[in-house]
Amino acid sequence: MINSVSCPNCKSENPFYNSICSNCKTYLRDRVYNLDLWSVLSSIIETPSKAFRNIIFAEHKNFIFFIFLLLCLKILINTRFVSMITLGEFQSSVSLHISYLIVFGCSVIYFMVFAYFHNVVGRINNIYLRIKDTLALIIYSQIPLIFGLVILFILELVILGDYLFSLNPNPFAIKGLIAYIFLVLEIGIIIWSMFLLFKAFQIQSQNLTFSLISGILFFVLLSSMLYICSFFIFTI
Repeated sequence: MINSVSCPNCKSENPFYNSICSNCKTYLRDRVYNLDLWSVLSSIIETPSKAFRNIIFAEHKNFIFFIFLLLCLKILINTRFVSMITLGEFQSSVSLHISYLIVFGCSVIYFMVFAYFHNVVGRINNIYLRIKDTLALIIYSQIPLIFGLVILFILELVILGDYLFSLNPNPFAIKGLIAYIFLVLEIGIIIWSMFLLFKAFQIQSQNLTFSLISGILFFVLLSSMLYICSFFIFTI
């Protein structure tokens, strides 16, 4: 087992996430019952490794549903931007609520399926994982997107207004410098999220290659989902 920890009492191997030895029932580490949201957020910024270990060890993965709801809103906004590129100018007949529910449903399915196959492939490679840990790590690693939603997107709306979702004229023609600054910040947030996901998978699996491939695959498939949703939501 690659991501194992040895019991100090009986020396038997245990999965990294175990708190009690499966053989002799000796405690392998202190138990973590719940997650403190603000503590996790600060740790993700300052020491991501510590934050992801706490997330894996926590018996209750607090706040992931709340974070996921906000994450789906950011995904919907990103889908809208993708549709500007794939479809150009258009008038959607789908209400905002229905669009959100579609994105929410697609995201739930995608995250669950990815977590399942991530764990299956891990076990094939002698890496023992848990689906609930994988889901929690994926959601918490996307915290930068939430920062982008509650801070950056608000600023974009205030400064660019309706032109934010316009191609004629587009934001770069109206306020070029500011629009490019926002674009660079948005790209930076995505890169930060990618790094955090890679780091989370690395802490979980203790395997560099597996973590890198899984992290890249997650964002490639997520981008594909955004692309498909951009056609489905905004053309019906």
